[in-house]
Amino acid sequence: MNKSVVSESNSDIRKHLSAWLLFATKEEIKEGIEWYKDAQDFCKYLSEKYDISVYVAATVVSCLSPNNKWARNKLDAENLILYFLKGRKLEDLKVCTYNNNKAKAWRAMEGEIISEKAPKTHAFAMNVGLLSSEHITIDKWHLRACLTKPSDGIVKCTESCTIIQYRRIEHITAQIAKDNNLKGYELQAIIWVTIKQKWNR
Repeated sequence: MNKSVVSESNSDIRKHLSAWLLFATKEEIKEGIEWYKDAQDFCKYLSEKYDISVYVAATVVSCLSPNNKWARNKLDAENLILYFLKGRKLEDLKVCTYNNNKAKAWRAMEGEIISEKAPKTHAFAMNVGLLSSEHITIDKWHLRACLTKPSDGIVKCTESCTIIQYRRIEHITAQIAKDNNLKGYELQAIIWVTIKQKWNR
C-alpha cells in the first residue's frame, strides 16, 4: 500500500521535509535556489519577445510542465506561443505532456486565468510569473519528501492530494522555509533537487 499524506501528522511531515533540507549538499542548495531564477528569467524572456504578460507566459509554462523535463517544457512553451500568435491550429502542435494540459495552455493565451482549484498549476505560475513567495508548488516529488526520510530509500507514495491536503502541506513547507530564511519556492526546489538525486530519478 502506498504511503499517503492523509495518514501523516503535521509533525511527521515537518520532520521529513526538514530532514531532506539538512541532507541537501551545498551544491544541491545552490541548484535549488537558482532553479526558480532560471524559470523566472525564461518567463521574462517570453514576455518581452512575444509581447505577452509575464503571468501569461508563466501560465503556459506551468500548464505544460506535468511529467515534462524542464528543457522540453521551455521548448514546448515557446512553440505553443508561436503557434497561437501565428494563428496555427492547436491540434497540429506536439508537446511532451498531456493533451488536456496543452489545451489549458492554449486557453491561457486566450486570456483564461488558472483557477486556485488547480493549486499546483496555479502555484507554479505564481512562482515563476509573479515571483510569489506565498505559493508553493507541491508536486509528486514534494509529496514523496513529505512521506520519507533520506535514509528510507525509495518508497511507494501516493503522488497526488486533495486541495485541503495541498494547503496543509503548503503551510507546513512555508513555515520551514521561514525558519531557514528561504522563500517557500526555494525550499521546495532544494528538496526537489535533493530527493531526485537521492532516488536517482
